[in-house]
Amino acid sequence: MFAEACYLGAYGLEDLRVLNDRLNAKVVEQVNDTQELVMLNNFAHESNEYQFKKCLQDRMSDIASWRWVLEDLNKRLSEAAEALQYEHNALRVVISRLQNEIEDHSRDATKPGVLKPLSDSVEEAILQEFDFLREEKKKFERMVLALEKQSAAIEKTKKKIAADLILKEQALCVEEACAKITSGVPSKAECGRRKKKKRTSPITRWENRCLALKTAGLRALSNAIVTRQQVRGARVHLSITAQAYAARVDAALRRRLNSNKVKLQDIYWQKQEAMRDYKALLDEMTTTEQNLLETMEQERVVETRLADRTKRPPGEHIRDEVDRKLREELARLRNFSKQLRTNHERIMELQHHLTDSMTRIDCCAEDILCVVRLDDERIVSRLGEGPTEIPQPPPNLAEAGPHSPNASPTPEQSPRTRPDSSLQSIQEEDEDDYPFDS
Repeated sequence: MFAEACYLGAYGLEDLRVLNDRLNAKVVEQVNDTQELVMLNNFAHESNEYQFKKCLQDRMSDIASWRWVLEDLNKRLSEAAEALQYEHNALRVVISRLQNEIEDHSRDATKPGVLKPLSDSVEEAILQEFDFLREEKKKFERMVLALEKQSAAIEKTKKKIAADLILKEQALCVEEACAKITSGVPSKAECGRRKKKKRTSPITRWENRCLALKTAGLRALSNAIVTRQQVRGARVHLSITAQAYAARVDAALRRRLNSNKVKLQDIYWQKQEAMRDYKALLDEMTTTEQNLLETMEQERVVETRLADRTKRPPGEHIRDEVDRKLREELARLRNFSKQLRTNHERIMELQHHLTDSMTRIDCCAEDILCVVRLDDERIVSRLGEGPTEIPQPPPNLAEAGPHSPNASPTPEQSPRTRPDSSLQSIQEEDEDDYPFDS
């Protein structure tokens, strides 16, 4: 071996071989490292590409899911807005009908408060119905304002959701375009002018914004549903309660109309009885006056007899049994005349009372008749029925017009009921013809 190193020209060959072997080993190691690096790079690229596509698909799935949620929510909000608009139109119709009910049916037909200051259960029921209709009109007007505010809130939420849906559509287009970009396809960003880099926000903020939109949409939808149910409930309540008030008023009017008709017939009967009593008193007064005239005539005859007996001679002028009987008869006749005059005054007083009673009966009958006519007009106007028959006074009351309180003369005006005129009509003979002083 030492001999080979001594060949001529072979000096340093071994070093070159060693250097070459070392370099060869390094080259092989470098090649292996390069191939390993390429393989690792390809594997990492494939892995990253898979992760990228998976994340991109997940991201696109999230965006698509939120887009579907918001689109469905937007559609439901549109339906809710249409339903609220329908309820708004229905409320306008209800308010118009309530106004017509207040003006035509209640104020013109029923005439609430027309009998003030008089009032009873019927008038109170009519006023309660009138007040109920006015309060319901005010309540529905407030509901219209609430519906308008609710519709405005829904439209505002819909605009926000629609703007977010446009952003999500654009985001999906960008993500789909991003998924199609490969090494052989240039991106649009490279072809165009370089733009300023936009500031990004974290995913939680995006999720919170989507969740806030969803919450606002659901809240608006829930409020719309509740408002619609409240409006429908108020309409049903109005229909049922208005029918109950109307039935109550109609029943009260019919009840009072029938009751007043019975009262009117009873008043006519009372007036008839009072007229019969008045006529009986007139007959009794005539009899009393005749008896009084006869008694006065008898008293005059007795006084004439006593005056004639005073013409007896002085010796025969004594108080005998005849004179005593005549004086007793005269006293009895004068007492009877006094009783007849007392009876006459009592008859006149009873006539005064009967006249006042008949006047009050006529006033009461007139009041009840006005109420009967009013209730009959109310029932005709409210229910569209024909007018009912109103009790009329008996024919004998109409024929007895001169004896009625309004047409008959009062006891002071009637010559038959004036004792002064009746007694003054009896003129005695001249007192000088009777020698009372003798």
